[in-house]
Amino acid sequence: MKHYYKIFTFTLLLTLCTQLSFSQEDNSNRWSFEAGLSAVDLYPVGENTPQGDYFDEFFNLNDHYNIGYYVGATRNFTKNLSLSARGTVNEISKWGDLGKADESVLVDNLKYYGLDAMVNYSFGQGKLQPFIAVGGGYTWIEEGPFNTFSKTSNSLVGAGTANGSVGVKYWVSDKFGVNLQTTYKHSFEDYLPKHWNHNLGLVYKLNKEEQEGVEAKKVTSTPSRWSFEAGLSAVDVYPVGEDLPQGDYFDEYFNLNDHYNIGYYVGVTRELTNSLSITAKGTVNELSKWGDLGKADESVLVDNLKYYGLDGMVNYSFGQGKLQPFIAVGGGYTWIEEGPYNTFSSTSNSLVGAGTVNGSVGAKYWFNDKVGVNLQTTYKHSFEDYLPKHWNHNLGLVYKIGSEKEEKVSNDRDGDTVPNEFDLCPDTFGLVSLGGCPDTDGDGVTDKDDLCPEVKGLVEFGGCPDTDGDGFPDNKDNCPKVKGTDNGCPVKVVEPAPVAVVIPSVVGQRKVYFNYDSSKLDENAKSILDDIAKNIKADKSNFSISIQGHADSRGSDNYNYNLSLVRAQAIKDYLTSKNIANSLISISGKGETEPVAPNNTEAGRAANRRVELTIDITAK
Repeated sequence: MKHYYKIFTFTLLLTLCTQLSFSQEDNSNRWSFEAGLSAVDLYPVGENTPQGDYFDEFFNLNDHYNIGYYVGATRNFTKNLSLSARGTVNEISKWGDLGKADESVLVDNLKYYGLDAMVNYSFGQGKLQPFIAVGGGYTWIEEGPFNTFSKTSNSLVGAGTANGSVGVKYWVSDKFGVNLQTTYKHSFEDYLPKHWNHNLGLVYKLNKEEQEGVEAKKVTSTPSRWSFEAGLSAVDVYPVGEDLPQGDYFDEYFNLNDHYNIGYYVGVTRELTNSLSITAKGTVNELSKWGDLGKADESVLVDNLKYYGLDGMVNYSFGQGKLQPFIAVGGGYTWIEEGPYNTFSSTSNSLVGAGTVNGSVGAKYWFNDKVGVNLQTTYKHSFEDYLPKHWNHNLGLVYKIGSEKEEKVSNDRDGDTVPNEFDLCPDTFGLVSLGGCPDTDGDGVTDKDDLCPEVKGLVEFGGCPDTDGDGFPDNKDNCPKVKGTDNGCPVKVVEPAPVAVVIPSVVGQRKVYFNYDSSKLDENAKSILDDIAKNIKADKSNFSISIQGHADSRGSDNYNYNLSLVRAQAIKDYLTSKNIANSLISISGKGETEPVAPNNTEAGRAANRRVELTIDITAK
């Protein structure tokens, strides 16, 4: 049974590679990437000392957490299901707990590497998305006193693990989010201990989902000069230019495991100008790592001394974009519980404080107008021997206060419910049935195409009436109130009236096809229309052209109706550009209502994306 996890892990990794190979088939990018801090904890895993019971001191950051880094990539398959791959780099200096006499068991910075793949299931699709995950991977830990495997010291030994995880993602914007996740990694080999891997990182999503609709929401903010922040605080009393157990300035400045004491901070900032601001900050921490006495004892421990700090700073920011580096100066008051290296009174464990002068550098990155992240390091100098000089590093989320007002921004300038991109008259209120154009006289011909826009007429006469019903519109009828055939007038009878002969008309029909969701004419369509224009101009007959647009069934009824009108208008515009009279051309849209083929195949849908031109030619 214990080897089945290897098969499971291999299957997950193979699935990931397959998805990497075929991911380009999806037009909407479903990838996201993340990076951040990784905390490996070997203590609360249900083993004997120096490890402990399951979940014992699960949140004891200082005694058991080993801080490192991780990077990962995630591929979404559905709205809820995804696959992630992750790599972790760390160093193990804290192994467990031997009781009150020795708060934390140290090892000599054993190298740690992990490669893991997980299948994730997310609950919810809002900003806050809790999730669970299962999977497996492979982890390497350098051998030490509690995981000896071979006679060769410092060898790197690895084994497969079966993993289970819970976490939550919070999306600050469409692209940026924060991931908080804890993973239990179970190994079936004695030389690789079971352990927890906690992750806190920033997530960047490659795609941005498109939104449809006539109305869009626009959020306007009234600028506020107040912002609040909260996050992690790391106090380091080592690289401050003092004698052992402290060290030289900036010595092992980034040694998170040996010297950083992790706590929390909150702060508030008031902007005075675009570049100048003041900040008040409060810090709560516990100091368990004081310094370094050399290779024989990698890190000097103290008994979780309480630390409190209140500080005020004047900040100067460079730039007003998303990334804003800054410097700061100020002061404050700090309290540290007495210990073996900061004894002040005969009373043990007393809390002693002193003022400090502070200098700081940092950078803020704003994801949007309200939320950002702050990374800052502060040197706090005390002039009292009982309060050591120290560094205080901060990583936190910033929230800028501002009153928001949500407005509906219309994608319909003239308010006729036809979106601007489909409105044939986007700046004039009109009728949906006529593509958003007005029809003042109500004859079914839009004003822009109506030759008699204020007099109700007939579509076939370009919107002009034919009062006497002789087939000649009033605007071309020389005798508009008398029925006739000679330009609308009766033919003068000199001889007996000839027998009336009905001149037959010739009706022809041509079709032009379009690509999916397009009204652009391709070269084939232009060739057909050029041929129609050439033949009509060469023929001296009377003619009229009726253009009827159609669409396939993909999309809403209203969307497809508007698209069919736009396609018909594109045909009309092309013909008029070839000197075909505007008055002789009428258009209409049928949307998806009159298919000529089934819409359940690509060939059928292609046949339905058409415009039909009916050309009525009457010989003179």
